[in-house]
Amino acid sequence: MEIMIGLSTEDVDRLLKRYGFFEHRHYVYKRLQLTEKNRNKKNKKSTKSTESTISPKTTVRVTESQSKNISQMANFFSFAFDTDADVFVHLLNKETKDTYFYPIDTLKDKIKLSAILHSYTFSRNVDLMYSLSTYKTMKSATDENVFSIPLIQIDVDYRKSSKHKGKSPQQVWQSILESEVGNTIPYPSAIEYGHQLRLLFKIKDLYVKKGSEASKNIARRISKVFAKRLSNYGAEAQPITSHGRIAGSINSKDGSTIQIKQFGYEYEIEEIKEKWLDPLPDWYLEWKSKTKNKDKVVPLLNTFTLNKKRLRDYFRIVEYFNGDLDGRKFLCFMVRSHALSAGYTPMEAKNLMLEINDHFKIPLKSHLIEQNTRNVERKQYFYKNETILEWLCITPEMEEKMKLETIISDTEKKRRNRVKKVRQYREDTYGDPNISKRALIEVEKQKIKSLLDEGLKKKDICNILRIHPKTLQRRIIELKSEGSLQ
Repeated sequence: MEIMIGLSTEDVDRLLKRYGFFEHRHYVYKRLQLTEKNRNKKNKKSTKSTESTISPKTTVRVTESQSKNISQMANFFSFAFDTDADVFVHLLNKETKDTYFYPIDTLKDKIKLSAILHSYTFSRNVDLMYSLSTYKTMKSATDENVFSIPLIQIDVDYRKSSKHKGKSPQQVWQSILESEVGNTIPYPSAIEYGHQLRLLFKIKDLYVKKGSEASKNIARRISKVFAKRLSNYGAEAQPITSHGRIAGSINSKDGSTIQIKQFGYEYEIEEIKEKWLDPLPDWYLEWKSKTKNKDKVVPLLNTFTLNKKRLRDYFRIVEYFNGDLDGRKFLCFMVRSHALSAGYTPMEAKNLMLEINDHFKIPLKSHLIEQNTRNVERKQYFYKNETILEWLCITPEMEEKMKLETIISDTEKKRRNRVKKVRQYREDTYGDPNISKRALIEVEKQKIKSLLDEGLKKKDICNILRIHPKTLQRRIIELKSEGSLQ
């Protein structure tokens, strides 16, 4: 009932229908001081806003506790996201999986924040979350899109600890405050509690530079180190893309109300590294300062060689299927594209495309396929190996038989590496990379026989030949069955 306080009558009806309590609506109206007359009134349609699903002009009944929570969150956002950059914070309704990005200035404004949290998307007030990092664009809440990491969190799931299982979040926080804060970890900038306890540390100016992982790595390291020091309380490190919960929202796990206490502490990253993190090992600084060997030659396939090999692979695929395969148009398209990338002239690329078309059991019409693939002269296209194999319906078993050079899956790549290692081992050990497994077993049996004739114990034979005792026992049984051993 509490989550319906302040909702419009239509939203109350929608929730009652959703959870099967619509027949009890009169009782709910009475408790919420709503009337049937108000329910039948038509609300004016509010204009769409890019920052919220309802207009700020919409009249919303807000209780005193809701107003207090909104003010608290607006102040907290102003404290945590203290940047003037045009970046975004990710809001998530975990219950419905709805996600939205909002400019940080919008969340710092109490009126706009109230409009957002009372919109239809967030009005149920259950499992509402915000990102602890800011994002450069509204595209996605991923590592690649992170702009800054102002908050580092430690989740304290004390219910996993038998010692603290029966305590409340406040009692666990008091215990951490007395025994850990100031000794193993700094004083948190804020704490969040409800179902469990979350510690938040405000870091000044921890921006992510383009092409650098340094800021992300230090944030992960801080979270990992602090969580390890609080492991007796069930603490766990969290990724930089994790979320916190909105104050006053409901945690669906146990129905607890989220509360936030803000202490206002802020830390420089150098201060954290100097006072609260263990020094890096000596070898790390030496490795970091070591200059790379610029004279080292790393063989890489250049564009010309790669595209030439790809063209050979396409012809091998057609040959394997005897020209009877799906994806003929796609193959013609890729051959013409890779031919141009390999340095062929437009006329040579066109002729090569028509050549592979002639290898098909049912060739496509020349003028149509030439017209449909003509745009590769303006722009060449490159697809991942997995995409090409999927579109041409090529299985790992087919890859092994085709012996393609460049169009191979990760599974086939690993298989080839295993075969290469086995061949190298057999060449180093037996002098012949092509020796069969049966021949290896026969050689092993002869060695076992000679060692037994010398009077060695089975344990010593296993150590010399580096084989398992059960393997030795099988070889002895085979030798006895063949009559080679008494």
